[in-house]
Amino acid sequence: MQKPLDSRKPSPRPIEQKPKGLEQSWFADFLLLGVFLGVIFLGLATYWFGQDREVSVLEGRQLAQQPEASVSAVRDGSYMEEFESYTSDQVFQRDRWMGLQAGFQKNVFQQKINNGVLALDNGVLIGPDEPVRGFDNMKRLFPEFGATMQEQDVPVYFASAPSKPVHAAQNEMIPDYVISGDLDSRGNLHDAVEGADFELIDLGDTLFERPMEDIYFYNDHHWNVQGAFLGYQQIIERLQQDYEDVPKLEASDMETFKIDQPYYGSYAREISLPYVEKLDYLEWMEPKDGFTTEVCRNGDDCGHSVIAREEAEETNRFADFYKVFMKDNYGQLRIEQKDPINDLHVLVLKDSYANPVLGFLGESFGTVSAIDVRYAEGKVDITDYVEENDVDLVLFMHNDRISGMSGDYEDSF
Repeated sequence: MQKPLDSRKPSPRPIEQKPKGLEQSWFADFLLLGVFLGVIFLGLATYWFGQDREVSVLEGRQLAQQPEASVSAVRDGSYMEEFESYTSDQVFQRDRWMGLQAGFQKNVFQQKINNGVLALDNGVLIGPDEPVRGFDNMKRLFPEFGATMQEQDVPVYFASAPSKPVHAAQNEMIPDYVISGDLDSRGNLHDAVEGADFELIDLGDTLFERPMEDIYFYNDHHWNVQGAFLGYQQIIERLQQDYEDVPKLEASDMETFKIDQPYYGSYAREISLPYVEKLDYLEWMEPKDGFTTEVCRNGDDCGHSVIAREEAEETNRFADFYKVFMKDNYGQLRIEQKDPINDLHVLVLKDSYANPVLGFLGESFGTVSAIDVRYAEGKVDITDYVEENDVDLVLFMHNDRISGMSGDYEDSF
């Protein structure tokens, strides 16, 4: 039996209604699209009409400039690599974007490390180095130089200042999740020094016992003038064992001067300002009766002081106030006492850690010469310099992050 047909009319399909807020979502999409296009057009306008910067004062480095296109550069890919660096360096408001990114990483993700720089719990910034440096080249070069100096009857001393990461590692301040080979690297450097029969003056003997913030800048990789003065005193105390007529400056002999403007050092610029929790104010020390020396830079540029007071007058927010010490790094310096208290001539082979120490050494020796092989113009033969300038002793003055200088020394020994 057939079922009767259903006489009921099929119900109409319900009318689909627009989801609530659809109009608002379209508005938001258009708004985001407008912002996106605005950023693109602003960037293009800046690219086409903006003025490229040559230097980033914040980062303390030269910025990449627009490369010149050539068929060969396009073919080998170098043009695109250079253009990528150029667009990255010349991005609109680069410094501001870097600060925003660093602030987000620090305050949202609670990251303690940025761009290779670590913020310690005490507010000190350090740059730990993961690989252990073997100093193999220096283990070869130092004995050769030492043997030559023995032939000339010139003793060689090596004053080794602990870098900030080494001081932090020695005092177990680096977190476990950060790998640092700095202490082992320092040990390898000292092996190279002692293997050459240089007289090692380990400034860690004095500085490891001091709180970091007392002897180093919070935001720069250098020691401050207090750390440098302690290092100077330890150096002189060791040298007095061999040279009795070398005087030593005491803290009571000195007057301290301070720059009122904050000093944002190398680590502050690398990690970005949101990580800077404590400010540095650069200080320098002078004998109460004034320095008794005159400085010659790179030969015949003479008449200068060991303290470049004009650098203390800089008003740029990111001024490198460390230049107060000796004005800058020079290939060669000569510091002579106007009325020599002795006829000793010491040659200092240095990095920038030595700059605040040189002024103090100038009060202890009749003549102080200094060579920084990184900045020497042309090849400097240190052996010939020692012989031609009647040098009485050689003093290396370095921190322990000098593995990159081995090539420079190889060209100069």
